[in-house]
Order: sequence, then C-alpha cells, then structure tokens
Amino acid sequence: MLSSPKIRPASEKDCPEMTEVALTAKAFWGYSDEFMRACEAVLTVTPRMITDWDSGVIERKGHIAGFYLASYAPEEAELQLLYVSPLHMGKGYGRALLSHAVQKATGLGFGHLRIEADPNAVGFYRRMGAKQIGWCRSEVEDARELPLLSLPLKPIR
Repeated sequence: MLSSPKIRPASEKDCPEMTEVALTAKAFWGYSDEFMRACEAVLTVTPRMITDWDSGVIERKGHIAGFYLASYAPEEAELQLLYVSPLHMGKGYGRALLSHAVQKATGLGFGHLRIEADPNAVGFYRRMGAKQIGWCRSEVEDARELPLLSLPLKPIR
C-alpha cells in the first residue's frame, strides 16, 4: 500500500492554483462552458478563504494535486471545497484530504461534517460513509438542487 500523501496548510500564494484545480476538476464532469463560467465566482479561492477556513493541500512535482477547505463554526463543521486535479484522480488523494478534514473536525468535538456535494461526487462521499440528508440550492443556478450530505465523524481508514 502506498504511504499517505503529505498534506500541508494552504497559503495565500496557492489561491490561483487552487482555483485552477477546482475549475479543472469541475469541468472534468462535462459541464457546459456556460455553466463553468457561472461556477467561477464560487470556485475562486481567495486569500480570505485561506485565512478564515481550515485547509489542506497535496502537492506533486511542485504543483497542487488536490486541496480542501473546511469551516468549523460553533454550530457545525462543513466541507466548503474539496477538489483533486483530474491528472491525480484515483490515487487516494480525495480520501486523504477528507480524512485530514475529518481528523481536524473530530478533534474540535464535532459529530458530523456537512457536505453540499456536486452530484458527480456523491458516490465518493458515500464510500467514505456520508449519508444524504436532504437537498440544498446551488449557489450557481437557483433551479439546481444539490445533494446535502452528512458524514459522521470517525476516522476514515
């Protein structure tokens, strides 16, 4: 078995590359150019996000292979973004990043992690133990609903 990848906190200088990973990973699922343009504002990683939220980044050969951003508000832990570059999908990086966020949230005393999932990512989150608890409105298109998931917090193996 391969060793777990090293995960480091994001820095402000990572914002452009994290944004590129998010947009490339989203586009991988065949969304229209129009939809992808609409996603740009939501998937643009800003310095404020890096400051306000917890983060984890996996690098390979000097480039970001994947990342997550998670918020830990007093009432709820929420996975804000988790993306893996299509060049690195299937290597366990998503699992490693989610596990990192879970460990942090568990250590802070949260019982579950809230996830507003892209429909194409639901299978991954279900394999990690998340359950669908409802639906939520997309920030990109009002008529679009996204699966709302809850992941009970226990270490992912």
